[in-house]
Amino acid sequence: MKIRTLNHPPGFISLGCLGYLIVIALLWGGCQGVYTAVKNRKPLEITVSDYIAQKPSAEWVTLKDAQLNLLEAAHKERLGKISEIFIPVRPKGDSTDAPVHILLSTKDDAIVAALEDLNKSTGTMKEALNAASRHADKLFMQKDVSGLIRFGIDSDDKTRRKLAKLDMKLASDFVILNDGAAPSLFGGVSMLGLGVVVGFFMLRKAAKSEPAASPPPPPNLPPRV
Repeated sequence: MKIRTLNHPPGFISLGCLGYLIVIALLWGGCQGVYTAVKNRKPLEITVSDYIAQKPSAEWVTLKDAQLNLLEAAHKERLGKISEIFIPVRPKGDSTDAPVHILLSTKDDAIVAALEDLNKSTGTMKEALNAASRHADKLFMQKDVSGLIRFGIDSDDKTRRKLAKLDMKLASDFVILNDGAAPSLFGGVSMLGLGVVVGFFMLRKAAKSEPAASPPPPPNLPPRV
């Protein structure tokens, strides 16, 4: 029985290349996780209005006096189900005409259930009013929100571009806050260590698979008499 290698067409990403990309992602994510955990020992408590006035460098924040409007929210779907919701966060009492500088990304089960019910109840005015009354406490929430500001490897430019195309009055420098997220030094160190280990074995395997150098050809000796 002969074993043959698969001939990849031009432009095909081999498993080896994909492996290196995974290592880079692990190292980048691990370094960012360690950096975030060391830099942010505790969440910065700040009002929404003060945060908007001058965005601090902290990534772990607790935004106080926040007003959330579920009726303005956007969402992602997966397999026909809401998987993530982006809710505009404004200072308490601020007008809905004001630009949105902060979006809260949440997967809270109660909020997801409320938005799904609201989306399904758009047939008649009575249905919409009944749904709104069932979830009155979720439509206009006033509470403190805490989490991690997305940056670096977590920034997700594709999602930002899609959100920016929606009619949500988003400011050009809007940020996304991951609801309830907190930095983890253990998680960052673990990811960084995994990246180092995987990278080491990949480099070792690549070194072993390199073909040995062929010996130089023998010199052309003059013929013997």
